[in-house]
Amino acid sequence: MHREDLDALIGHAQEGDIRAFEALVAGHLPLVRRFARAFAVSDADADDLAQEALVRVYKHLRLFRYQASFSSWLYALVRNAFLDAEKGRAGTRRTREEPLGVEHEERAGGVRPDDALERAQDEERLWRALRQVPIEFRSAVVLFDIEGCTYDEVATIEGVAVGTVKSRLHRGRAHLRGLLEAIEPRAAHSAGARSPPGTDVSAAPSHLRRGS
Repeated sequence: MHREDLDALIGHAQEGDIRAFEALVAGHLPLVRRFARAFAVSDADADDLAQEALVRVYKHLRLFRYQASFSSWLYALVRNAFLDAEKGRAGTRRTREEPLGVEHEERAGGVRPDDALERAQDEERLWRALRQVPIEFRSAVVLFDIEGCTYDEVATIEGVAVGTVKSRLHRGRAHLRGLLEAIEPRAAHSAGARSPPGTDVSAAPSHLRRGS
C-alpha cells in the first residue's frame, strides 16, 4: 500500500470509519500475528496476543500522530501487550505444544511434501528457540532479522538507543545460535538471517522474513 493511501486510511479510521479500520487491520494482520508469535508460547496464544494488540489499536488509534511509522507503532503495541500480560500472569506460563496449523500449510504451497515438512519443522525449531531468548534480545532479533526493520526503527519500537539495539542483536543472535545448536547443530548452520558485515550469527531462515 502506498504511503498516501495508508495515511488516508488511517485518517478515515481515526474519524470513526469502521470500514477503513477493518481495511487497515486486514492489511496489517499478518505482521501483527507474526510478531506476536515471537512472544507467545503457542500459535493459539499468539492469536490471543494479536487480538489484544488490535483491541489496543482500536482504542488508541486517534492518539497515533506519525511520530513513527504505523508498522513501528503496531510492533510497539504488540510488545507492550505482551509485557503487560506477563505482569498479570506473575510468571505463570503454559507450556503446551500446538500441531502445525493452516498457516504452515498455506506457506508450503508448491513445495514437495517432504520439503514442506522439513521447512515447517525447521520453523518450529526456530520459534521454540526464540521463545527461550530473553525478551529484550528476542524482540530485537525478530524485528531486525525476521521483520526487516532498520536499526532506527527497532530503536524507536524498543525505546532505546541504536547502540543498545546493536548490542541486543549481538547478544540475542549468540543466545539463539547456542539454543539452536543444542536442539540440532544443522538447524543453526542452515539458518540464514540478515546480518550486518562482520556478523556470522544466523538467526532465521530466509523464508520467514517479511516479504519472502
